[in-house]
Amino acid sequence: MSQKNQTSKKKTGLLASIFGSLLIGLPAIPLAASAALSVLNPCPHIFYEEPHNNRVLVPEGCPPNAATLRLKEQGGVVVQPGDIPVNRQTIPAPETRQDPIATITPTAGTVDVKLKNNTNAGISYQAIGHTQPRFLAGGQEFILRDLPTPVSITLVRQDGGLIKVMPMSTSEGILAVSLDETTNFDNNQGVLRIQKDGQVFLN
Repeated sequence: MSQKNQTSKKKTGLLASIFGSLLIGLPAIPLAASAALSVLNPCPHIFYEEPHNNRVLVPEGCPPNAATLRLKEQGGVVVQPGDIPVNRQTIPAPETRQDPIATITPTAGTVDVKLKNNTNAGISYQAIGHTQPRFLAGGQEFILRDLPTPVSITLVRQDGGLIKVMPMSTSEGILAVSLDETTNFDNNQGVLRIQKDGQVFLN
């Protein structure tokens, strides 16, 4: 037998063994991935650490954290992804369970919101659907202009601390809001909502 044929047979045998082992090993990859997923903790400890303890609802079957307990005390029902609520009114909207913190008169359906950061930490804020996330340094202020109502503005301290949102003044079409530090979890507010009629709510 020639040397060329022997070399060719060796290469063919080597390739056959490589591809054969790949074909045998491929079905094991999804099994290993699904095994890794099945051992994930459905109730990770982060749900019980700040700031998530007061902001994020835990999945069904996990011990309740502060946010889940607060929702249940207010008469709300924790709806899991994929669940279909029987009654769409089970979780009341903020305006049905609390009084507005302020009222402004929109000008041509728009409002201006002046944010004043009285904390020593940076605060990220965003008018949902109207601005990208922005950053307001400690001691600074900024005016969001011509926001169409209704509008929601999210506020998050960069250091994970708590924010107390206080309206300072209102005039026609302008709402001035003070953002202060707080250690009281009850005062921690993260979303400022301005309704079409100018009523302002926090949650």
